[in-house]
Parts: sequence; structure tokens; C-alpha cells
Amino acid sequence: MTEKKIPTVEQLNDFRQQIKTAVTSSDYDKLNAFIEEYDLYTKVFEENGKMGVKDAAGQILVPAEFDEVGYTFMDHFKPHAVPVLRDGKFALVAQDGKGTMLSGFEYDEIHYTTECCYILVKDGKKGMALSSGTVVIPAQMDQVYTPFNGLASFEKDGKSGFSMVYEGINTEAIYDDCDIEGDTYLEVVKDGVKGFIDSNGAFTTEEDEAYFGTFCD
Repeated sequence: MTEKKIPTVEQLNDFRQQIKTAVTSSDYDKLNAFIEEYDLYTKVFEENGKMGVKDAAGQILVPAEFDEVGYTFMDHFKPHAVPVLRDGKFALVAQDGKGTMLSGFEYDEIHYTTECCYILVKDGKKGMALSSGTVVIPAQMDQVYTPFNGLASFEKDGKSGFSMVYEGINTEAIYDDCDIEGDTYLEVVKDGVKGFIDSNGAFTTEEDEAYFGTFCD
């Protein structure tokens, strides 16, 4: 297997720009060829016993100021936030070259999931944050499930609720049962009545008002 090349800063910046402007099959063929030839993954690095993150060209995304750094990504898939550990607690920081804090060091665990989200664990309770670091479900739930199509369910005190994670709309945990019907819309049972969640997060018995999810960009 041929070892992949390391891109220069200029090549990486050009690649990022092409990702934003690609429209034709020829554009995507060129991007895929570049991905095949170059190692584009961000890297965790150590300096003076502390950890940080660099991009594929060696530019610092997160300074080496932390005891541990969590999940990293191929450059054009990397999220705005990365989990870091300090003194036994986790926080989210931006990969902006400065490691700007996006949350406090308050979480016992932070796990990356599909759809550009993080599961937050604090004092035995769970929540969820977007890759931007924005908390969409506070860490007060008994369980939070991995989102699909922009929809995430959670449980609290024996009841279920939903979050439309990219719209920032949550229901209360008041439903006896809930499901993402056909991976597309929210179906719930409340007080024995089957219904749906509309685009405002409200209960409705009208199926044509059921909310359809949105994939992350």
C-alpha cells in the first residue's frame, strides 16, 4: 500500500475551497483523487506533556493545553468542536487555532455520534450538543439516543420526548411511546392516543402535519 502524501498549507486551503464550490462530477472526481493521494486527517499531537490538534498540513487547530483530546476527523468533515479533558472533566473547544472554550469543564464523558452530534454525560445524566458546541438537549435526561435524520429521542422519569436537533426545538418528556416512523417523521403515543409531532414540536393527530427530519450539512 502506497503511503499517502502530506499536503502543504496551500494545497489544503485550495482543497477546502474546492469542497465548498464543487458542483460537477469532474469537480468531485478531482477531489476524490486528492483524497486518495493525500492524508487529510487531523492529528492529535503532544507538547510538554499536553495534547492538542493539528490539521493535515501541520497547522495548529487546538493548542496543546489539555490532558486528553477526543475524536478527530478528515479535514473537510471535522466538526467545529472537539472534546478535551482537563483535571478529570471534559469540555468542548473550537478547532479555531486558539482552542476557544465552547463549554465549561463539567462533563464526565463526551461521545461523538453520527450526524455531527455529541452525547454529553454529567452526574449520570445525558444530553446532546451539536458539532458547533451548542447544547440542544441539556444533560438532565436518563437516556439520549443517537439522532437520525436530525431527530433524537430521549427519556426522563419513564417518559419519552423528542429533539429536532438542527432546529433547536425540543418536546417535553411527556410521551408514553415514540418512534421515528420509516426514519422520516415523529410518531408518538400520549395518554393512549396515537399522534405525531409537528414542525413546532406540538402534538397532533393529523399525519400530514407530522414533522420530517433534516440531515446535517
